[in-house]
Parts: sequence; C-alpha cells; structure tokens
Amino acid sequence: MRDVYANYWLDARDKKYGFMQYDQALCELIAGSVDVPGPLLEVAIGTGYPVADYLQKAGFDVHGIDISPALIERCKQLNPQIDAKVGDAENLAFANETFGCTYSFHSSWYFPDLTRVIDEMLRVTRPGGLVLFDIQNRDNPVISADFDRRKAQVRRGLLPRAQLHARNVAKILLRRGNPNWHAVIYEVPTHPALVYGHLGDRRVTVYGRNEEDQALIALEGLQAFAGYQRLLFAVRK
Repeated sequence: MRDVYANYWLDARDKKYGFMQYDQALCELIAGSVDVPGPLLEVAIGTGYPVADYLQKAGFDVHGIDISPALIERCKQLNPQIDAKVGDAENLAFANETFGCTYSFHSSWYFPDLTRVIDEMLRVTRPGGLVLFDIQNRDNPVISADFDRRKAQVRRGLLPRAQLHARNVAKILLRRGNPNWHAVIYEVPTHPALVYGHLGDRRVTVYGRNEEDQALIALEGLQAFAGYQRLLFAVRK
C-alpha cells in the first residue's frame, strides 16, 4: 500500500476519476457543517485532490496525512498551502482535540483496523467538531458479490504471487496498462452495524450515496443501509 499500490493513485484520482458529484457533495457537507473554529485534517489525503484541494481553496486551513511518501510529495507539489505529512492513520501524530473537523474519504477499505482509525480521528477532533468517513457497504448485494468474487479469484490462484507482483511493478513503472490485483484483497468492505455499534451513543448521521446522481441521502435505521453501496458516517463529537 505504501510503496507499490500507492503509485497507482499518483495520477488516477484526477485523470481517471476526476471531481465526481459525490466529491462535490462531500465538500459541501463539510463546508456547511463545520462550526468549530480550527484546522481540518484529512486522513489518507493522497495527492490532496479533490477534497483537500477544494477545501483549502475555499479558505480552510487543511492538514493531511498519508502512509505513502510519494503521494505526500505530489500533494505538496500540487498544493503547497496544504500541510501534508507522512503518517499512520491508526496512530495520528497530533495532540488531542486539535482539529475542528477530521475526515477520510475513499479510504476506509484500505485500513487494517478501521475502528482504531475511527478512535484516532475522534481523539484529535475538538468537542463539538465533526468526524466523517465513508465505507463500502458489506451488506449491500452488489458490494458483497464483488467482494466474494475477488476472494474466489485469490483462492483460484490465477498467477503465482511473485510473477503477478513483478508484472504489476512493471506496469506501474512503465505506465502501461492497469495492474492486476486479483491475488491481493486490497479493498475490504465493512458491515455498517460494526461501525454503528463501535460509535455507541454518539451523535451519528448516516448518509447513503445515490448511485444515479451521487447525492447524499440521510438514512434512518440499519434496515435502510443495505440499499446503498457507499455509506457516509458523520459523527458530532
């Protein structure tokens, strides 16, 4: 994740995915919800595009961490006003109650211990501040079927791991073709009940992403979650 797969994201976020309507909705939610003064922190900031870049240009004091030195270097090149550093999402190198808002998007499925990351995000956020993160919904039939398919591909062993790794490295370095990650379960969706239970009695709003227009829809109750591939948790500390 730090040295090989991260290289895919040096260009993919802006050139392949761009500034999606979903990203616009996330940015607008933060801009309209953060009422506690102080800086913002993006966990797994990547190159800073698009969310940190948008918020910094909107006047926010944006900080960010990412496990990949290459992505942090690109972030500094693209937007030097963002205070970006190499860091571990499970051990944030910031004092308690530093930020008015801490968020992480498009990233939770890469974290080995998501609940640990959530606890760290809450720790560094000020009372009254906002913590936001999205998940791939393991209870959604589409996400669940895709995850099961990827696990089956790994079990079948389409290529010896060493050979597949060598091909992936060559593709990344030569910028020719997309890497084949079938032998690696690099994205792990999350059961929303796990997150909901971990947050306990905190003030939580859960949004589902509408797949047609990528708008955010506020949801009521766990029974409504399964219909959405992507869920956004907004926690008021």
